[in-house]
Amino acid sequence: MTILLVEDDQFTRLALVDRLAADRYVVNLAADGETGLQLAQEFDYDLVMLDVMLPKLDGISVCQRLRAQGYQSPILLLTAKDSSSDRVLGLDAGADDYVVKPFDFPELMARIRALLRRGKGVPSSVITWENLRFDAVNSEVTCNGKPLHLTPKEYCILELFLLNPKRIFNRPAILDRLWDFAESPGEETVSSHIYSLRQKLKAAGSADLIETVHGLGYRLRAPSFPSETTVSTDSPPPSKQSGNSHQQRSLDKIAKTWYKFKPKLLAQVGELEKAASSLLAGNLAPDQRRQAEQTAHKLAGSLGLFGWLEGSQMAREIEVLLQQQVLLTAKQVKSIVERIGSLKQEFERLTVANKSGCEPGNHSPLILIVDDDLVLAEQLAMEAIARGMRVEMATDLTLARAAIAKTPPDAILLDLNFPHATEDGLVLLREMATQFPRIPVLVLTSRESLSDRIQVARLGGCAFIHKSLPIDRIIQAITEKLPQPHRSSAANRVMVVNTDQTLLAKLTMLLQPWAVEVTGLQNPQQFWEVLTTSVPNLLILDLQLPTFSGIELCQLVRQDPQWKNLPILVMTDLTDLVSIQQAFAAGANDFIHKPIIELELVTRIVSRLEAACRNGNLAFSPHK
Repeated sequence: MTILLVEDDQFTRLALVDRLAADRYVVNLAADGETGLQLAQEFDYDLVMLDVMLPKLDGISVCQRLRAQGYQSPILLLTAKDSSSDRVLGLDAGADDYVVKPFDFPELMARIRALLRRGKGVPSSVITWENLRFDAVNSEVTCNGKPLHLTPKEYCILELFLLNPKRIFNRPAILDRLWDFAESPGEETVSSHIYSLRQKLKAAGSADLIETVHGLGYRLRAPSFPSETTVSTDSPPPSKQSGNSHQQRSLDKIAKTWYKFKPKLLAQVGELEKAASSLLAGNLAPDQRRQAEQTAHKLAGSLGLFGWLEGSQMAREIEVLLQQQVLLTAKQVKSIVERIGSLKQEFERLTVANKSGCEPGNHSPLILIVDDDLVLAEQLAMEAIARGMRVEMATDLTLARAAIAKTPPDAILLDLNFPHATEDGLVLLREMATQFPRIPVLVLTSRESLSDRIQVARLGGCAFIHKSLPIDRIIQAITEKLPQPHRSSAANRVMVVNTDQTLLAKLTMLLQPWAVEVTGLQNPQQFWEVLTTSVPNLLILDLQLPTFSGIELCQLVRQDPQWKNLPILVMTDLTDLVSIQQAFAAGANDFIHKPIIELELVTRIVSRLEAACRNGNLAFSPHK
């Protein structure tokens, strides 16, 4: 189902879109009343959610104009104004319901479901069709009692047909109802989603649910036994445990996204502080007072939405005091200033309390999501951000290449299907294997063929994930493939003892992209001094050295308790078995023959550092 959300506050938009998307609703956004009115007039929405205080045209006026034009879809008003007169004004304007901020999410979602049922004439949230059961409350679809894993778009398509069992929908109509107008995908996108939905239904034992009416579009096929198709009027209540878990995950996700807008919150509190200073000085202009009132109104809604009820209440009290149409008394001015000061203190307290160590910064892993399914991509992005990651999104391979060239990510989540392009995700995967082999690429797709899996493995993909997997499981898979975070800049040190200055310079150049610091030594007589000064995590020794041989230096290291576990790699042009046995007997961990193959040498060095990290000897973290 498609919902139009008209809300100018970025905090509220973010939280509502995240919560609605989690329940499989398609959400179109407008930031002012004029845009919202235009969208409601041009597109077919199942529900319109309107904030009352909007720029350009307020929510009450939008509601009145829509009803005057005969608009039939339900309208839900959202506002921080909770007086009886405000409620009456909103309902008289034609609204079907009126919700006051800060609102309780479970109650809000229940009100939305009630309005949608009323608008569609559906008495309950559970629909059964032969062996298929569709539960809108828990966003669950089961076939023969087993869960059916659908993408958000597949879920919405199925819901559309089940709610309109006798109606034929062509592809433009489906696009209009289920896709955001800003996405503007082609009609073939509908075909691909319906094909995927049919395949999943067929695999689950519910084939031929959606039939093609040639020349007209698609519709729900009449059931073999009509009595088996019902809209349940006495459905069992959702599992309390699963419902609470779902709501808690959503609320946790919303709470963790507050830091994205911390600068905006600070700016709003700063605006109120300036207003307080002007009040004390007696020179607060009327337009500044109105601006401060609007700022307090937005803060009241935002802080309450994120569970900060005490701060929300203080912001609302400031808003009410600033609404006075007469000159403020000294007592009222003092009250406003005190509340603004308290609000700042509350905000600072909450800022400290919510710093959990997962706030993304420049050090946080950067994930690039390459997918033209914007709904799924945004859900993935929200979950990733909630886990302390930075996210970039690209809807096609050209944008993905540009993003990678500008800032190489720490991991890539790559779809294989791009219907509008001449190339698929495998092309980019092939490029990554040659140009950025150390960046893990996880393939996320609805394709399930064995040949795709083999091809992805051949091209270096580190995971093959089906889109039916839950969002949190997908993000967890990314987390598992990310490099270990840096613990110390001194963790990647290599000491190379070799008389060949050219080789030392070459090794330094080769290992620089891996954030490996190379200390070169040509004179073995300075070996112990350089070893104890540089404190390397890996030692590379040439066997043929002047004064002291590599074998002797290796033995020297193994005799000292501090260095006995230091990984040692020896290199030489000697190929006889005796030399090799002597090197390993002296304590070497690995052996490389000259002439050196660059890729092999780098691979062995990095592998040794990573192995040492896993064994607890150091904290290696290669950096692209």
